[in-house]
Amino acid sequence: MPSQSQGILAPSLDSSAETARRLRNRGLANVLRMGHCAPSIMQAMLDVSGTEAQWLVKLTAALPGGIANTGGECGGVTAPLVLLGLRYGQEKMVQGVPVVVYKGHDLLRRFTSCQDTTACREIRDDARVPVRCIGVVRQAPVLCAECMDADCTAAISAEQQEAFGRLYAHWLEREFHCAHAVFSYLGDAIPVTQELLDASSGFMGGMVFTGMTCSALTAAIMVLGLMRGEIENSHLRVLRMLGKMAVRGDAFADDVNAFNKVMNRGNRLARRFQIEFGSTQCRAITQCDFCTIEGVQRYIDGDGTARCGLMAQSVAGRVLSMIQPADTA
Repeated sequence: MPSQSQGILAPSLDSSAETARRLRNRGLANVLRMGHCAPSIMQAMLDVSGTEAQWLVKLTAALPGGIANTGGECGGVTAPLVLLGLRYGQEKMVQGVPVVVYKGHDLLRRFTSCQDTTACREIRDDARVPVRCIGVVRQAPVLCAECMDADCTAAISAEQQEAFGRLYAHWLEREFHCAHAVFSYLGDAIPVTQELLDASSGFMGGMVFTGMTCSALTAAIMVLGLMRGEIENSHLRVLRMLGKMAVRGDAFADDVNAFNKVMNRGNRLARRFQIEFGSTQCRAITQCDFCTIEGVQRYIDGDGTARCGLMAQSVAGRVLSMIQPADTA
């Protein structure tokens, strides 16, 4: 049965051929009227699961372009991970590791097998029209459904399991979670529900401990979408955006697509984060590989959590000034 979160049934998908067909069709239909990957994928999964949750689409509003157009993790990974978190955030841990970590690693494996990469910049490459991205939008919801229907306990190795379990236990003791720390620092400025905590539960350690984009930064960018995101719903506007792409025009200008404005604000937030901390990548910032026991122990011994807490506090302060009304910012 699907997990419960504040009495709301978390979306669930099966891996049947019929569900896969519906997910691909909805993904294509959505991207042609919405224009961007992550929200189109999220909407497809909600459509097929029969779930009304516009807040989840807004949560992914600034993630296109590899997390706020930084070229990082594709929306075909981030949007499904949000849904996997919502679905499994309340599940009992397996060998000291949250279920969403197993599911997230299985998702990354499936996605990489299809696309050879998880990075948006490598998927888009230098193509004028992002034809490959359309394929991603059609296939990513199917991969998410396959993860939901599979036993993913073999998705991480024994060493990874021990490393992740050791780091997660350390963070539990310190009452720290990369994404949740950002929400905590924002106080009453955003609605911190159990659903939000579950949906963001996989965003720790640079996405399920892989050391990719800093999860505190990702959380701040998701807050921008949740609080300031707008949803595109126009085939004509999307066609106009594609036309601008074809002629190397400014397809991501604020007024071209409803998602662009919050995505661009997220990009500015990411650039300021990189200036302040030297990188947007968790592994580069921490200088630790969380997939290894040695890397985790080095992080713990060096009190990396304290530095991560300061980063979460800093980026939370920046995003707070971006979501506050102009007269109170």
